[in-house]
Amino acid sequence: MAGRSTRNALLALLAVIAVGTGAGLAALTGNPSAPSASPSLRLAAASPNRSQGPSGISGPTISPLIGPTVGPSSSPGSAASPSESPLSSPAVPGAAPTSAATFIAGKTVVPMGWPFAPSVKVRYGPGFDVFRVGVVEPFNMISGVSKSGVLLRGHDGLDLQVPIGTPVLAPFSGLVIDPRVHWIPWDPALYGNVVAIQSDEPMSQGYSVILVHLSSIGVPIGAHVTRGQVVGLTGISGDAAGTIPHLHLELRAPFLIRYRIHGVVRQVDAFDPRPSLLAADPSHH
Repeated sequence: MAGRSTRNALLALLAVIAVGTGAGLAALTGNPSAPSASPSLRLAAASPNRSQGPSGISGPTISPLIGPTVGPSSSPGSAASPSESPLSSPAVPGAAPTSAATFIAGKTVVPMGWPFAPSVKVRYGPGFDVFRVGVVEPFNMISGVSKSGVLLRGHDGLDLQVPIGTPVLAPFSGLVIDPRVHWIPWDPALYGNVVAIQSDEPMSQGYSVILVHLSSIGVPIGAHVTRGQVVGLTGISGDAAGTIPHLHLELRAPFLIRYRIHGVVRQVDAFDPRPSLLAADPSHH
């Protein structure tokens, strides 16, 4: 009897302690209706800190230490619903991909303007990743690997053959940036006179276009240009001397794209501009 009384007293004491935590009472009694948290915890859960996300939808402030794991489909900058992350805004319908997870190399179309007046006759020249003589820099595409294992430099863009002196139009509205800062090491002897524009258009936010081999430049670094504005004239500066006069045009993503070429994995921001140019070319409409 004494042993039973002692045990009952101990159980009663444990029950009293468990009432203070709620969760402990549920564990001891198996009662699912028992409180799951103390009043202070319930108050904190009902009143989360709020922050304003880019989409204008308020959501709880999530600490990076306790927030959801970010996977390829919800990487920074990609579209996510407010329930996934209050810091991500929904993608603009028809806009260019905001992460490598949804980018399809060779097929993705980035909304852009045609870089010439509609009346200019343009012939498409050498395209993306064809062999080019030169040193392979970290931001360069490769066309393959030599028998000795040396990386072969690839064409990072597409050549649009037009007469020298043809006005070049800005394909994006955005900021004129310094290529020497964004793509290191930059070789002026290779590219010649260049205008690089980083888009601030909602449909192509963060994407850049590089207009290469110009005879003259019409806008300074740091200027803001609008789509269709004349930014320079075509030429044969850089290593284009002796070639068919052309505008070498590159498109660069605001993220790295993974390529596997002849067994070599390459991560660069360059991608084939042909699909985007064909979509913008007035002669293809």
